Amino acid sequence: MKVFCYFVEPASYTLDLANHIYDDLRIEYCFIKSETLARSSKRSKKPFLDKMSLFSRVLFIFSQYRKNDFIIINGYNNYPFVLTFILNLFSFRKRFIASDSDTQLRIPTSLFKRFIKWFYLSIIFKNKYVLGFAGGSNSHKDLFRNYGMNEERIFLMPLMVDNRKFLQEDKRFPKIFTFLYVGRLVKHKNVEGLIQQFNARFIDEPAVLRIVGSGDREEYLEDRYSSSKVIFTGKKFNSDLETEFQNASCFVCPSAFEPWGLVVNEALSSSLPVIATNKVGASFDLIKDKNTGFVVDNMNDFGNRMLELYNDSDLLLEYAENACTLMKDHWNYDFYHKCLITAIKKVKKCQ
Repeated sequence: MKVFCYFVEPASYTLDLANHIYDDLRIEYCFIKSETLARSSKRSKKPFLDKMSLFSRVLFIFSQYRKNDFIIINGYNNYPFVLTFILNLFSFRKRFIASDSDTQLRIPTSLFKRFIKWFYLSIIFKNKYVLGFAGGSNSHKDLFRNYGMNEERIFLMPLMVDNRKFLQEDKRFPKIFTFLYVGRLVKHKNVEGLIQQFNARFIDEPAVLRIVGSGDREEYLEDRYSSSKVIFTGKKFNSDLETEFQNASCFVCPSAFEPWGLVVNEALSSSLPVIATNKVGASFDLIKDKNTGFVVDNMNDFGNRMLELYNDSDLLLEYAENACTLMKDHWNYDFYHKCLITAIKKVKKCQ
C-alpha cells in the first residue's frame, strides 16, 4: 500500500519527525509552505507546493491522489485537503484520507461561525473514508467526535519532538532558581500575566524569569518589565535553545489558548517540571496525573504553583525525574511509530 503525506511547513520538529519516521517507513511527503518560524539547520529536498505555479500545484495533488492508496494531510481546511477530499467524492476507487490535527475542540461563540464550522466539519468528518489523527488523547479527539466521526476512525497520533536533542537525565539545577518561558510574545500567550505573577512573588527572592522569543508585544513587554530578574533574550534556535532548557529550573506555559505546545515536550525531555494552564493541549497527556508538573485553572494558582516548586526542592527533583522518564520511555518516536503503523494496518484491512 502506497502512502503519501502533506506536511504544512519544514519546521525543525517536522523535519525530525519526517527523517525518523516517514523516511524510515519509505513514506513520501511534501510541504505545503516553504517558510517556518521554527527554523532548522536541516534543509529538505522534498517538494514545496508554494513554490509551484497554481496549475502545477493542482496537477501535483491530482498525481499524488492517483498514485497513492492512503493520503495523510496536516490539517483539514487547506487546499490539499479540500481538493483531495473532492477528488475522493467523485472517484470510483476510494482512498482513505487522514486529517492530522493538533487542534483542540473549540466551539465558536459566534452563531454564524459555529454554523459554518459545524456544516464544513460535519461533511468531512462523517465521511467514512476520512480518518482523524488526533495529536492528543483528550480534547484533540473530541474535535473529531463532536463533528460526527466514528470512534473507530479516530487515532492518536502523538505530537512529537526529537526528545534525544533535549534529554538531560542527570539534571543539574542552577544556583539561582530559573523559570523559563519559550514562545511567541503575542497576546494569547499571556506572558504579561506570567511576569506579573513572578514579580508579585519573587521580587525579593533569588530567582529569575527568562523569556525566550519574539512577537508583536515584544517591545511593549520589554519596555515595561525588563529588569535584572525578568530577562528577555529574543529568539533562540537549535543548540542555543537547548542550552536554555538545560540551564533552567522550571518551565512555565501560561497561554490562554494553546492547541498543543511542543515546547512542553522539549521542557519535559530536559528534565524540567512544567506549570501550564488547562488551556494548553499538551497538559492533558504530559502533565495531568503524570506528576511532571502542575495544570492550573487561573493565574493566581499559577503563581502559587511557581512558589511551591521554588520552595520544595524534593518535589522539584521528583517532577524532574518523572518528566525525563515519561519522554524517554513513553512519549517518543517509538510510540508515534506504533500509532502510525496501527492506522496503516487498519486502512489495509478496510481496503
